[in-house]
Amino acid sequence: MTLQDTPANDHTVDAIVIGLGPGGEEVASRLARGGWSVLAVETHLVGGECPYYGCIPSKMMLHESRRPGASWPRVARRIREEATDDWDDAVAVERLTGTGARFVRGRAEVSGGPGGAPAPDGTGVTVTPDDGGPPQAWTARRAVVLNTGSEAVRIPVPGLPEAVAWTHRDVVTAEELPASLAVVGGGPLGCELAQALAGFGVRVTMLIRGDRLLPGETEEAGQLVAGRFRDDGIEVRTGTEITGVVSGEVSRYEANHGLPTPAGPVDLELSTGDRITVDRVLLATGRSPRDDVRVDDWCRVLDGAGEPVAGRFAVGDMTGAGPFTHTSMAQAAVVAGQLLGQGDARPFPRDAVPRVTYTDPEVAAVGLSERAARDGAGDGARDGAGEATAGRDTVRVARVDLASSSRGWIDEVSGHLTLVARGGGPEGVPVGEAGGGECTAQVLVGASVVGPQAGEILGALTVAVHARVPVAELARIPWAYPTLHRAIGDALGQLGTEA
Repeated sequence: MTLQDTPANDHTVDAIVIGLGPGGEEVASRLARGGWSVLAVETHLVGGECPYYGCIPSKMMLHESRRPGASWPRVARRIREEATDDWDDAVAVERLTGTGARFVRGRAEVSGGPGGAPAPDGTGVTVTPDDGGPPQAWTARRAVVLNTGSEAVRIPVPGLPEAVAWTHRDVVTAEELPASLAVVGGGPLGCELAQALAGFGVRVTMLIRGDRLLPGETEEAGQLVAGRFRDDGIEVRTGTEITGVVSGEVSRYEANHGLPTPAGPVDLELSTGDRITVDRVLLATGRSPRDDVRVDDWCRVLDGAGEPVAGRFAVGDMTGAGPFTHTSMAQAAVVAGQLLGQGDARPFPRDAVPRVTYTDPEVAAVGLSERAARDGAGDGARDGAGEATAGRDTVRVARVDLASSSRGWIDEVSGHLTLVARGGGPEGVPVGEAGGGECTAQVLVGASVVGPQAGEILGALTVAVHARVPVAELARIPWAYPTLHRAIGDALGQLGTEA
């Protein structure tokens, strides 16, 4: 029975998709187009964080901030009118229901929890509509797909007025910008927003608990970005936390008497003993999943024993595979391919997920870092050159300064490209000739780029890591001259000859 043949009051469907971020919407649409009856449930905006508060608006802000005569009113209007329809998802809902899926705006609860085993007749789901209607009991005959996403971590800052504490959503929806702002957190989100706001004339101070920006990337990446931030007038304070907040006398009186408090400024007392005055504090300390689940590479939810739960799948931020739209969409394809019985269904390529931070310079990476590759190379043994080895498996690293390439020299750029390779025999031992053929061809397992258009350069490296293209084959490519991506060829020349 297809959805078109199903009575409107029939609450039994083939699949229920809970959460309609990019991946959830994609799964629901593909299943509905494939002839399944589908219920799709979302309590906020269909399309998720990315188009309304995340990737799209933030990149629009960065683009505008780098233009001559950068105008916040201009980009704020463009975000509101062109990108988000004033944060109205009517177009997205129509796009979804146009595939044949039913849509309910509300909250859904799976019987037995996300990892609970289904009943013989399917999985029960209770949907509570946001319009105040009574809870609805639904049954998914064949599958429940979870895409409940993540939410911003709100670290407690005692004494900080609510009107002063901002998240990324407050930045995106602001019609006016403050004169000064402190950013708490040095990850990709905090860095992108800090540089964008500074481009509009906001005085930005970054407060970093650790010792550098972008701790998930190479140390050189954090240093290059920090140097650019200093050039942009952004103050970066590492090893620093907020220990206290001091408001003016009027603010304290109003707070003590339950009255609305002013939006700032406030004095922040820091762990270093310093004090700074800001109008807003942007809390950009990461995101956490709304629901914790474990999944395998087929995006099947696992139970406590590590076994797949029948008919239960999850995609997106909640899976821990990377909080990126492209991750969620790729996982959606994995799930839909399985459920629709498509012969080309493949597992999710967890080891080849690219990531890009769109600061200037951009920071991009895919696959394993040098440390992760060496730690995973076996039992921790090291050969005479200090390379990590696993039997005949060797980790090699090549690093090239982008300024040394012809295009880098022409454009006077700063940055670097790093390749991490694994496999192949020791120097001088051809693949397949060392001890009975246990050697394998040397392949890239990771790469990172810091510099102009790093995300675009990463495209070729993502293909190489994903497809496990032998380094020897990559070295045969005539990389276009003079381009920044030609540095890939220079780095490949180091592999196999240098530690």
